[in-house]
Amino acid sequence: MVVIFDRDTLMNALSPALLCVAGKNTMATIEGVHLICTEDGKCKIETQDLEKGFRTSIIANVEEEGDVIINANKLLQIMKVMPAGDIRLTVDDTFSTKIESGPSHFDIKALPGDQFPPLPEVIGDRGFIIEQSLFRNLVNRVYFAIGQNDSRPVFNGAYFKITSDNMLLVACDGNRLAYCEKDIVLENRNKDGMSLNLKFIVPGKTLSDILKMTKDTDEKMEIRISRRYIIFHFGAYMFFSKTIDSEYIDYNRILPSTHKVVTYLDSATLRGALERSSLIVEDRLAGSVRSYVKFTVGEELLVSTTSSNGNVFDTIPIRKDDDGEIVIGFNCRFMLDALRVCDDCEIKMSYNNPLMGVLIEPQNKDEATYKYFVMPIRMNN
Repeated sequence: MVVIFDRDTLMNALSPALLCVAGKNTMATIEGVHLICTEDGKCKIETQDLEKGFRTSIIANVEEEGDVIINANKLLQIMKVMPAGDIRLTVDDTFSTKIESGPSHFDIKALPGDQFPPLPEVIGDRGFIIEQSLFRNLVNRVYFAIGQNDSRPVFNGAYFKITSDNMLLVACDGNRLAYCEKDIVLENRNKDGMSLNLKFIVPGKTLSDILKMTKDTDEKMEIRISRRYIIFHFGAYMFFSKTIDSEYIDYNRILPSTHKVVTYLDSATLRGALERSSLIVEDRLAGSVRSYVKFTVGEELLVSTTSSNGNVFDTIPIRKDDDGEIVIGFNCRFMLDALRVCDDCEIKMSYNNPLMGVLIEPQNKDEATYKYFVMPIRMNN
């Protein structure tokens, strides 16, 4: 195989492709990028890690067609240090590979392309089209609450419920829950012509990759759903991932519908107080006792933290619907994560008792509905 690439074009395709490359796997083939070069002047680029995969195509000057597997990380590192301009890649019958640019060249080993595991059939018969910026915004509102390597699979992903005029996302890791709902008319791409009515769970790692690949633009992205996979088409890229095949939790039962203490305050002011508290809070104190941030709700909100590192106190003005009072403790980071995705606006914070947590509802002008529920920490009395 002999092919000439533009270095920057190849690098731009390799960067997202590496998100689907397996790391330290026993299969050398899925640590590589599959290059398929044809005489029509196109080079197809494929990667996969057996859970998710990527495919794109770039223009190249193909002098001799063929397909090979080259270690993906090594190839990208070589591209970064090569001078800008044309890159000539030559692979002989023994799969010795020469990468040349001007006076510089590398000699590395490749693998036969037919050893690359074939990408699964990922042709979804149901789907919709959405702007990349809107999708990113909604995902970012709930992403922080997705679990990390939780033994319960549903906690490791975000739940999507899609209809023709509404999009709902929920994420929960057992300590906090994030809820986002927006009325939006989506372009229906169901092949059977039926109205949109989709429910699926996308792994958090998949959403992390999509946030890295997409941009805050009004460019469209097509999302398709098959029995086991979710497929994203945007620009020249096709990215797919397995979905989490499980029933999602009943999130409506977690979100309390009645409250004993309801307050209104400025989100930026509370966020600032929590940032200051985070400088004092320790995850561990005296071996196994966790430090926390304490909310004392009265005529004002007193935010306080005490640890071996010191003390911090903040007083925040609030409005109240009632005369109720409460003292409750929280993991500072959990509260900060929720406040960081709230716009600078007034928020409604609703409590029941020190063991039931707090419901946070931004009172912004956005057409979307956001709700964040954070479980408390049992304080030392």
